[in-house]
Amino acid sequence: MYCSNPDMITIDVLAADKRIRLTGPRDWQDAGPRLLFWWQPTTAAVALASHVLGLGSLAGRRVLDVGCGLGLTGIAAGLAGASVVFLDCEATAAEFARTNALSNGLTSDQIDFLVSDWDDVAQIGSFDLVIGAEILYDYFFHDSLLRLFQASIADHGALLLADRKRLCVSRFLGRMRCKGFECKEHVATPFEDGFPVQQISIFELKSPQNHLMKSLDTPKSD
Repeated sequence: MYCSNPDMITIDVLAADKRIRLTGPRDWQDAGPRLLFWWQPTTAAVALASHVLGLGSLAGRRVLDVGCGLGLTGIAAGLAGASVVFLDCEATAAEFARTNALSNGLTSDQIDFLVSDWDDVAQIGSFDLVIGAEILYDYFFHDSLLRLFQASIADHGALLLADRKRLCVSRFLGRMRCKGFECKEHVATPFEDGFPVQQISIFELKSPQNHLMKSLDTPKSD
């Protein structure tokens, strides 16, 4: 975890067969005015990054990484060939995500960054795949996220949400189902230092209009 800047820390993350190196603030107090848990990659983000890399080539696809933090899941999509928009409400997070994306081999014409609260992104456009890890923890955000997902998921697209099983997640998924989204659950158990850590659920949601796109099924295994 060595970094030449004493205020920064470098974290190596193994996602599927890719080693992704992330730089972030050493202390959460340097992460910005709001503590929104983006300053280190979560277990859910690692699980989602591995899942995305297991989908195969995403060349020609547009991906939106909601609550991108240090950029781990969006970087995984970019390494799979996608064009990625990294979205976060913290400017500091977006700056780190940009640095990390470029240092992991993504090209400047492949990536874009948007700093905005979820309520301010109605004109963001549509995406083949929208991804987010542990972004449902606060009920206050649910209305805004629901509108964002309805506006940004293309008719043929999908949404992947990674989180622990908890009440706030179940309630949000129930609201998505009420809007007509179909939900499929994938279960992942990431490992750290050779030992399994907490189980993560990856929820794949598709709109009723999505009947033409090839299913983003369980990640391929060798």
